[in-house]
Amino acid sequence: MTEKHAVVFGAGKIARGFIAHLLALSGYEIVFVEKSAELILLLRQRGRYKVHVMGAPEKSICIGSFAVISSEDESRVAREVAEASVIFVSIGGPNLPQIAPLLAKGILLAATEGRTAPLNIILCENYFQPGAWLRRMVREQLNPKAKDWFQRQVGIVETMVLRSSVEPTGEMKAEDPLSVKVQDMWEMPADQEAFVGPVPPIHGLVPREKFHAALTRKLYTYNAINAVFAYHGYLKGYKLLSDAANDHDLIQEAEACSHEAGEALCKRFGFDPEEQEQFAKSAIAKYQKREIVDPIERNARDPIRKLNRNDRLVGPACLALEEGIQPAALSRAIAAALLYDSPADPAAKKIQTLIQTTGLAAALTEICGISEYGELMEMIRKAYDPLREQPRSAAEPQSEGMSF
Repeated sequence: MTEKHAVVFGAGKIARGFIAHLLALSGYEIVFVEKSAELILLLRQRGRYKVHVMGAPEKSICIGSFAVISSEDESRVAREVAEASVIFVSIGGPNLPQIAPLLAKGILLAATEGRTAPLNIILCENYFQPGAWLRRMVREQLNPKAKDWFQRQVGIVETMVLRSSVEPTGEMKAEDPLSVKVQDMWEMPADQEAFVGPVPPIHGLVPREKFHAALTRKLYTYNAINAVFAYHGYLKGYKLLSDAANDHDLIQEAEACSHEAGEALCKRFGFDPEEQEQFAKSAIAKYQKREIVDPIERNARDPIRKLNRNDRLVGPACLALEEGIQPAALSRAIAAALLYDSPADPAAKKIQTLIQTTGLAAALTEICGISEYGELMEMIRKAYDPLREQPRSAAEPQSEGMSF
């Protein structure tokens, strides 16, 4: 094991454009573990790629000297896991079950060989409590001795992913099909209490106390505002998130949602109201930046996951009701998400089929996990019909599959 040897599960835009960027600046050897045979071949053939920092081209970087292995090469992946000084995961939260067996084999190897150094697995997933879920899945596949080593020596650390990584321009792709465009943001806040041993010396990796409260605030503020612009923007026919975020009516919707969620967050977690207001304003300002060319479709993708009971829209709406606040704007945003019907999105098509075959209330109960007869259900139903009936332009699908 070398002192700075990082294994990165996934080689998509966040992995290449954020995680690998921070690792390269910190002097780490990088090994990508990837599922897509096409992406593996491209990475191996080219051996380098460009990260373009939007609005700060002087900070752009060319990343090379990495290795890439297939997730199907289980013995090699296990060896890399056993010998890594740190592991990052960026594959999409729902895909975590795919890598749990790979991690388990590597951990079993490390325990069997008597590794004494701790190992931290750092999750870069916008997903509800991925750390506890992954730990449970890995633990189930270990023998008693390895379970003990896993409990003592392995940290599973959740982070906030605050940097956007978007599709490069046609000119950039022609020059380098692996290139990515990224936001000029450099911090990766992480759960301080989840680390085992010293925090890995990685540029931008910032341990934070009371992390889960901060993560909830980020999800119910930044991600909620993103969803407002994405789903309402889709209904208004916008193609780019920044165009939607500069629409006067949608700014009012975002501000109303952030006020409802923000008041509830302050009551529940004790955040300072003025600080929370500034946090929400910074989110709106981020999405308004026109130099970040980010398609609506990319941000609206997978509405079933984003309508989960604990995710960015239903989560703050339920929290607001629990704190005595009426989530009228959040209900409108949920209704807009239910009307997202991009033909390029399987989850969107599933929602439309559910609504058509079972009715809105039953679909909401299945997708969002809320009571068919509760107050939030009634508020969403009242918001749904007016939004459905308003004239709208069909947004053109601009699909881009996940790499893992």
